[in-house]
Amino acid sequence: MQLGSVALKEGQTIVNQNLNKFVNIPKLKYYFNVSNSYVLNKLRVLVFSFRQKSWTRLVVRSEHSGQMEGFKPPREDLNAPDLYIPIMAFVTYVLTVGITLNSRKKFEPEVLGMTSSTALVIIAFEVLVFKLACYLLNVVTEVPFLDLISYCGYKFVPVLFCLILNLVLPMTAVVYGALAYLIISYSFFTLRSVKYLVLPESSTSTLVAHQRQQRIYLLF
Repeated sequence: MQLGSVALKEGQTIVNQNLNKFVNIPKLKYYFNVSNSYVLNKLRVLVFSFRQKSWTRLVVRSEHSGQMEGFKPPREDLNAPDLYIPIMAFVTYVLTVGITLNSRKKFEPEVLGMTSSTALVIIAFEVLVFKLACYLLNVVTEVPFLDLISYCGYKFVPVLFCLILNLVLPMTAVVYGALAYLIISYSFFTLRSVKYLVLPESSTSTLVAHQRQQRIYLLF
């Protein structure tokens, strides 16, 4: 038993060491540092983004120098991006698509793979387009990939709401009306959320008029 436990611990150590070479585990944990209240309030912001007044992210400062060391985690800041909601919404979205097709007697197992693959390709394409646009517009602010994946992944929340609404209340006018509102709300949420990346307050005064205008176009 002792030999087995020692071998298991050594195996875990080797796995963790090799995994850390490819994945920054502490950085990844930041995006899953959420609470129940954060999840509920974040969903509220996604659905009713026009009611959110403050979009400024809370920062962590050094106790000695007072310099910014990073941003507070989602648990402490409602405006911080997370990966918990996008991943859960993505998984639930794929399953709901399967349930919807099954209710119409059109379900096939391959559909789940095609749906998830298509959704992941769309997310990857959006992230790459945004990164390319930031490069072309000379956005010097570091734009973390995980932040962009989070913001792009939030789109599964409004889509999921509409799928569920279609199952519960299959009325075309109501579903399309809700979809139109949720798309607008999500678009406003994304615009305000990524503004700190494209138009940081520290560089707003140094941007010339046409640079600022181009970055505003990027937001839209």
